[in-house]
Amino acid sequence: MSQPPAIRVADLSVWYGAQRALTGITLDVPAGQVLALIGASGCGKSTVLRALNRMIDRVPNVRWQGSAMVGDTDVLGPAVDVVALRRRVGMVFQQPNPFPFSVFDNVAYGPRLHGIKHPARLRKTVEDSLKQAALWDEVRGKLRRPARALSGGQQQRLCIARALAVKPQVLLMDEPTAALDPLSTAKIEELVRELKGRYTMVVVTHNLQQAARISDWTAFLEAGRLIESGQTGTIFTTPRDARTENYITGRYE
Repeated sequence: MSQPPAIRVADLSVWYGAQRALTGITLDVPAGQVLALIGASGCGKSTVLRALNRMIDRVPNVRWQGSAMVGDTDVLGPAVDVVALRRRVGMVFQQPNPFPFSVFDNVAYGPRLHGIKHPARLRKTVEDSLKQAALWDEVRGKLRRPARALSGGQQQRLCIARALAVKPQVLLMDEPTAALDPLSTAKIEELVRELKGRYTMVVVTHNLQQAARISDWTAFLEAGRLIESGQTGTIFTTPRDARTENYITGRYE
């Protein structure tokens, strides 16, 4: 890593009540690159993601130790402005979740919330964001139609456009293609590759082939612990830890 990481997680542990979800996670993500989080269900991948934009705050009785830096901000610090943080750290979920508004108003929602009111500026922001999400050509004549009338794959790209509209530094994706068909999945993967460089991304996926295709770095978690992380090519071809190799080759128990 030739430049300071965009994300630096250091010795992060998280508890949900008495249950320990993460133990001492330490991870760096270089600016403009993609980290894939892999591991079995319940291993802590989504907790890492939700710590980075403080969505874990919504879980009753949650507590944590350690730090998670986005740029020079410890997002887990007591004085962090969570609203401002979520502008810098966008989130895309497994199930597309467009608001019950038009296509235009979904993308314009965040910019309006952050003070952009001028119609021409809003229109440009919406168009630019839809273009970045590779959706503009499909919806340019349908901006006033309900967002939920779009196909599942289009809805997911709309949610990505909505996240990009507030110009985040980091984009988090929690199994963004799990609910999509193969063609829509391919479009989302292509989009991730196109966005790389402009945004730092962390993607949770159970699809190992997908992780290999879209990520620069991969981290393997097991039972809330980081077993191994490194460049994706190395993790998938010459992992250092037998547990990583067993998971990648399907011998995981």
